Amino acid sequence: MIPPEGRRPRASRLLSTVPPYPFAELERAAKGWHRDGRGVLDFSIGDPDLPPPAAVRDAAQAALAAPDGHRYSTSRGEPDLREAIARWMRRRFGVILDPDSEIAVLLGSKEGLTAFPRAVLDPGDGLLVPDPGYPAYRGAALLGPFRPCPVPLRPERGYRLDPTDLPREGRLLYANYPHNPTGAVADRAALQELADAAADRDLWVAYDNAYSEVTFDSTRAPSFLEFPGARARTVEFHSLSKTFGLAGWRIGFAVGDSDLLAPLVQLKSQVDSGAPRPLQRAAVAALELYRGADRPPEVQRSVDEYGRRMACLVNGLRERGYPVELPGGTLYLWQRAPDGDGAAFAHRLLTEHGLLVTPGSAFGAGGAPFVRWSVTRPLEVIEEAVRRLPPAPSYDGCVP
Repeated sequence: MIPPEGRRPRASRLLSTVPPYPFAELERAAKGWHRDGRGVLDFSIGDPDLPPPAAVRDAAQAALAAPDGHRYSTSRGEPDLREAIARWMRRRFGVILDPDSEIAVLLGSKEGLTAFPRAVLDPGDGLLVPDPGYPAYRGAALLGPFRPCPVPLRPERGYRLDPTDLPREGRLLYANYPHNPTGAVADRAALQELADAAADRDLWVAYDNAYSEVTFDSTRAPSFLEFPGARARTVEFHSLSKTFGLAGWRIGFAVGDSDLLAPLVQLKSQVDSGAPRPLQRAAVAALELYRGADRPPEVQRSVDEYGRRMACLVNGLRERGYPVELPGGTLYLWQRAPDGDGAAFAHRLLTEHGLLVTPGSAFGAGGAPFVRWSVTRPLEVIEEAVRRLPPAPSYDGCVP
């Protein structure tokens, strides 16, 4: 029976305030494009295509066969994994953590990043969101419901946050280096400046460190917890997706101040029963590949491959006349559109050349003149994309 008109299911008023998630929209836009026997080459989503290390796959398979592998976990996560996370944080960053109170396992870092504001803020509170920044931050603000307060990240500062740009309102700040979508990295001086500004303003910080292991050349990203004044007001979020190629497994973790982390665990206890045990045991195997601060060979090989792909894309764009810069990290290249209109440029690349990139406007108003490329496609696909690219028209005098 068709329900009465007034009873038809619809999105709530709260959900209706949130724009469609951009990557779902891009997938729909790409369907059906086909020309001269060619399909769409998709560079829109940072979905790692390199396989997880063999030791991680083996650990997952063994855990699936274990007698207790099918049992519930807990909202804070298995003790063995929390202890492995503590060892990894000590080896990698020199940060000492209590596995029982300063670590929580997540269903991917996105779950924690979007849930954390609901655990510590009240409806209507201000949430400081970097612009450009990961779209899930703004979505978390609107679904809170909180007030998203944009924090401009300026190209002339290398997308490093300027504390003088922090709005006077708000209680919680998202920060993310290496930075999605721009690939920018922040040196220690810039991060200490951010820690000092958060202390001066009495801000809590949700520090998204998902790309800590995906940096190029000699760059090594720190933990925000390393910096004086940061630890008492920070929860830092890590993902195994990019480092170990486990994006679809949905496993990550949060570390930081126990008083800030406890409400997140309390919230999780209402909505989930913990990550699957086999995935947590695989995560232990992944983190134990690290024996010190340096990347293990399994991780370094993946980063080297992403670096080769990035260099191929950058060189190809430059040969076509597009001025672009190599990023310091992440899986993304941030390109300024020739006419300063990222959405129109992305539309032309898709409809005329079968190349799907993300319009920078998906990451905030500050990203509107740009597009973002992901290098989670094989080298030969990137080479084909370069062949499809049209020569660059004249730029309007601005550079990335």
